[in-house]
Amino acid sequence: MALQVLATAQERERHVEDLLAEVLKKHPDLPRTERAFLLELVQGVKRWELRLDYLLSRLSHLPWRKVHPLVKQTLRLAAYQLLFLNRIPAHAAVDEAVNLARRRRLPASHVGFINAILRRLAGGEVPPLPRLEDGIVAALAVGCAHPDWLVARWLTRYGLEETQARLTADNQVPPLTVRVNTLKTDTGSLIKRLEREGVTAVPLTFSPVGLLLQDFDRPPATLPSYREGLWLFQDEAAQLATCLLSAVPDQKILEIGAGRGGKTSHLAEKLNNQGVLPAVDNHRQRLMNLRQNLQRWGVTCAQPIRADAADNLPIKTGSLDAVLLDAPCSALGIIRRHPEIKTRLREADLATFPPRQRQMLETAAPLLKPGGRLLYITCTTEPAENEDLLNGFLADHGEYLLASEPDLLPPPARQFLQPPGFFRTTPAHHNLDGFFAALLTRQEGRKQ
Repeated sequence: MALQVLATAQERERHVEDLLAEVLKKHPDLPRTERAFLLELVQGVKRWELRLDYLLSRLSHLPWRKVHPLVKQTLRLAAYQLLFLNRIPAHAAVDEAVNLARRRRLPASHVGFINAILRRLAGGEVPPLPRLEDGIVAALAVGCAHPDWLVARWLTRYGLEETQARLTADNQVPPLTVRVNTLKTDTGSLIKRLEREGVTAVPLTFSPVGLLLQDFDRPPATLPSYREGLWLFQDEAAQLATCLLSAVPDQKILEIGAGRGGKTSHLAEKLNNQGVLPAVDNHRQRLMNLRQNLQRWGVTCAQPIRADAADNLPIKTGSLDAVLLDAPCSALGIIRRHPEIKTRLREADLATFPPRQRQMLETAAPLLKPGGRLLYITCTTEPAENEDLLNGFLADHGEYLLASEPDLLPPPARQFLQPPGFFRTTPAHHNLDGFFAALLTRQEGRKQ
């Protein structure tokens, strides 16, 4: 299953998370240990792929770029078990890789190639990693399995010590956090409910409506409490970012970039399900998931809309109390949760995000009433997508001001709102996903 997911992701340019979900849905009776092993293999390979490729390429008599794609995936899968896991006997990892290659009807020469490399690796022939004294970028990029362009970028911005901390944090398995549906229950009641369902859950450090799932006997998404819409998976930083947008019942709030509904459902709770909440996304499958999640959550005030928010939206100018813009971004703040970003994203891709983000801001800005608020959120570390973008927007729009209202956040989280009003979290320092947010207010009596 792991090999199928990895191979399909490469062949069809699919996300491994989506493919994993499909596989697990087809095999609902897969034992817990097998499910965990499947997730460990796929995400582990993606987390350490660049380092695995470096080592395997030095054991190969062929240039790595010329090795058959399926051979590469088979080698990565086995090498990950040999180098990073300690419960899989070396001979079992090697034999299974060879058997996988045969079952896939790879030529005998390919099978022999796989066998030869893995036996050398299993025998302790592990090529040395680059040393810092021989080149900092190469040493960190290979050792921490991050693209060299990103390492160089972070070294320039943060320096050596901070870059090492961020790279290390990206390679940690993130905590399994959820947000409580306050339309239906509360944190204390849900902890007791989960306990009856065989799950140990404890409150989060910063978010008062979040829980950490620590121990469970079955996949959490199969629990009755999940099916009843009492909670959803969401990182603690995402929960906190939405807190920056105050809302009261009967307001009209637009969400741009609704995705699968994590922030949509949070906004509906703030409105107490009383108000108007158009939720815009331009992706058909995400909108289908959004509708399902809103129904499960019990949200009745949201109206999913398929539209391109960089273009005109079917909303009257000056009619909104607030906008939440969850902007499409390079996602460099959530690498630990989605490690395939390290091999999918290219440095040239970074330039494509700011123009689209700016256009979405320009589309949303006229829709707000005077006194209205716009919350801008990304999950990236790039200044060009965050503070630089907003500073440029504010310079061109005198009717908007950057707000700094720490009281909107739970007391433990107010440290994340830094002058002049930018909200930031990082995996390295807070064990939270890397989010950025900023709240803008439209001034009364000021024209665009």
